[in-house]
Amino acid sequence: MEPFSLFDYLKKNTEIDKSKLDLLKSELDRRIYFYGEHFKYPKERSGWGKSMKSRAKDLSKDIYAGFFLSKGGKKTNKKNILSNAYFSVNDELAKQNFNVLRPMHKPLPGEYSIAGNLGVYKNFLKINHYIRESDFKYLISEEFFAQLDSFIDQLTDYYRSMNMTSLIVYNDTLFFDLINIEIFKRLKKPSFIFSHGLPGRYNIYDENKTDYLVVWGKKIKENYVHVGFDPDKILISGHPFYKELPDAKLRNNLDNILVLSKPLDVAQSKDKVRLSDRGNSIVYLYSIEKILKSLGVRSVRLRIHPQDDINWYYKFINRDFFAIDRDPLRISLGRSTLVIGPTSTVFLEAIYYGVNYLVYEPTVAGLDLSGYSLVPPFDGSDNKVPTANDEGSLKLLLKGKALVDRTIFNDYIDTPFNIRVITDRI
Repeated sequence: MEPFSLFDYLKKNTEIDKSKLDLLKSELDRRIYFYGEHFKYPKERSGWGKSMKSRAKDLSKDIYAGFFLSKGGKKTNKKNILSNAYFSVNDELAKQNFNVLRPMHKPLPGEYSIAGNLGVYKNFLKINHYIRESDFKYLISEEFFAQLDSFIDQLTDYYRSMNMTSLIVYNDTLFFDLINIEIFKRLKKPSFIFSHGLPGRYNIYDENKTDYLVVWGKKIKENYVHVGFDPDKILISGHPFYKELPDAKLRNNLDNILVLSKPLDVAQSKDKVRLSDRGNSIVYLYSIEKILKSLGVRSVRLRIHPQDDINWYYKFINRDFFAIDRDPLRISLGRSTLVIGPTSTVFLEAIYYGVNYLVYEPTVAGLDLSGYSLVPPFDGSDNKVPTANDEGSLKLLLKGKALVDRTIFNDYIDTPFNIRVITDRI
């Protein structure tokens, strides 16, 4: 039998509505892969006790959105845009005289109006409850599909009544984002994915759901085109936060090293299922500790991914060597003299804040420790970026004081930021 996943098996061997399965893929994946103590709030945890903080946060957002919508919202003659884009994209749209509305599933208290009315919101809360709490079996049931169809029709009518002009979402298009994308296709209104990070993988599926994909720089566009993307649907905007690269030499010594962890995925890409060994997240840190100690380094700062649970790492790592870094990233990078880490957007942020970044991606048979093929600029294909794929090469880079060519920043982030690549198409 050829390799398959539970999700693929259902699509190929059952009569379940395939379009509904596609909408639910991220939620179904979370019920399969998002488990274990290494995650801060794994999906398998249930009840108020183990994830009180997370649930309280969700509840506060629900209450805020309900209160806001009960007031009837703000009336305006401006063009309406539905957006949950990262960074200051919504601020830039507002400056261009657009009325930015946040989707109901992503309200931000005090920032922008929320799309919806109390009737729509009541059904949203019902669907959202099932998404948060129901098991895999219920989410693929005809009963849930019927409720979902009713909600989508109601939401479509609301967006039509509001004459929504366009939709902007970020890369990790989850369940409600995909619903909005499908509705805007029905309404024949343009939709955009605005990149919120430097891609760690490129394929023709995951970011190809909207009419346009907005990326930060020309190299990112080239990488997407290389895997089959239509170049006409990829727009280059630059980055709303990172402006002109400061003209400063990168700090590069072993005095105050910041190490980044190598996290695991909570869901699968559409191109292929990759089951990762979580032990490799620890192997990654052990390996770095071994090399740095051989060079006389006694301790470093460790920054783990926000979705990970440091208490799990504590059960394995040497806490005398790894001191946990909890500072805001800007502060953390500003006091670092070297960063060692895997494929990460922090690579560009480190350069911006004036510190060298050594890419460490141990590989086996051409794949990284999570089973992915490396992508530019982390795959060694760009001579501007020192890259180590084993302990020996990492040690050589450290001993030789290898330095990233800071001009790589301009290859991946255009300046200045240009919001018109979006607004000109609305």
